[in-house]
Amino acid sequence: MIFKSNKKFFLYSFHSSLPGFISIILSLLSIPIYLQYAGTVEYGNYIFLHFLSFVALILNFGLGKVSAITVTQSKDGDNKSLLLLKKTFVNSFIVFLILALILISNEFFLFTSRNFLFLATLSIVLTIIFVTIEGIFQGRKLFFALMLINLFFYGVSLSVPPLLLMTQYASYITIFFLSVVIKASVVIISIFYLFKKKPLNFFFQKQNLLNFHYTQKWFSIATVLNIVFDFTDRYLIKIFIGPAALALYSIPQQLTGKLSIISKGIAAVLLPAIAYGGKNKVMTKEFIISLNIFIFIIPILIFFLFNFFDLFFNFWLGKNYSIQIIPLAKIFSIITWVSCISHLITSYYEGSGIIKKSATIELAFYPFFFSFLYMAVLNANLFIIAFVILLKEIFLYFLKSISLSKKINSIKYSYLIITLSCFYLFYMIDLNILKLLNNE
Repeated sequence: MIFKSNKKFFLYSFHSSLPGFISIILSLLSIPIYLQYAGTVEYGNYIFLHFLSFVALILNFGLGKVSAITVTQSKDGDNKSLLLLKKTFVNSFIVFLILALILISNEFFLFTSRNFLFLATLSIVLTIIFVTIEGIFQGRKLFFALMLINLFFYGVSLSVPPLLLMTQYASYITIFFLSVVIKASVVIISIFYLFKKKPLNFFFQKQNLLNFHYTQKWFSIATVLNIVFDFTDRYLIKIFIGPAALALYSIPQQLTGKLSIISKGIAAVLLPAIAYGGKNKVMTKEFIISLNIFIFIIPILIFFLFNFFDLFFNFWLGKNYSIQIIPLAKIFSIITWVSCISHLITSYYEGSGIIKKSATIELAFYPFFFSFLYMAVLNANLFIIAFVILLKEIFLYFLKSISLSKKINSIKYSYLIITLSCFYLFYMIDLNILKLLNNE
């Protein structure tokens, strides 16, 4: 095992998770400012542009995950890192050409704003490159540096530009342009940091760009499914219900979703550890401890914090506070908790080289999920949409973890805890009251 102690493992996990904690603080500052100075529609359009950027996770074609695994296993990390970056640059250039064709078509058909498409294109290309850079940092176990670049690329780029509104009004296009500038700066600095000791000719050596890691196809499929599962609801709400509804839906979802930063931070450290140790060594002490924390301790904290939701959101959002936010926040808290446990289970499949199993489960489940989600969106009820997402997370976790429950007893207990938690959630949120709230 590459960790000499549990202390070192959790220190690395803390480094990986810290950007998310800081992002929470930044979000607490920026969201009320955006709502106060620009309104819900402008905020909905701004956050939608950021959602579009996550298409890059699909167009990275799994190279981010492959980087974390192959760099960890490689004896020549610099050459392997350079090869992976070159592949990513090729992918990014192809994607840029395709998006450029859409930009040119838009000049004739004018189906959306020119600036909107141009900035979305730049953000997507930058994110494609950054995902591979992130994987390389992960594979080299540069977790403190990874913490910094993640903080600026995701947290600062999202939450700091809206602070401009305190000095002067700016459209969501202008605010997003500042986000793109921050992302570009992070990508450039990260590349220089990775290869700061290498001579210039190192970047021009010939390498075979055609070889692919045997799991890359399944990492690509899994990434596509993750993005589709995570963002389909928001895209459908934006299209069928509108940006104001998206803003109302996204505020509690974005805030409660920050809980997942802990599990993703742990999973980021587990992935190279599992890949390094091999398939037969994945049942590590750290892996079991991490699962137990999320199964037994986190739900107690969540239900305790429910008592303060009304006070917190009322104080935080002020005049932009809506009574609908509280039940949505409670539902999303349980959704995020279940997804956190799933992140850890998925890290097992990814690191042990059997990502195909996890991706196949998600692929088979998606048609059922989309059918119910689409009906919920047509009903224009945000609470029904949230409940559909909750059921999706529960079913996916059960299908992914059932085979591991024979080896890990705490997974069996998790089924009971999740069931009891959902009953308690339904008890607190009366559906008849929700219907009245949603019709206000």
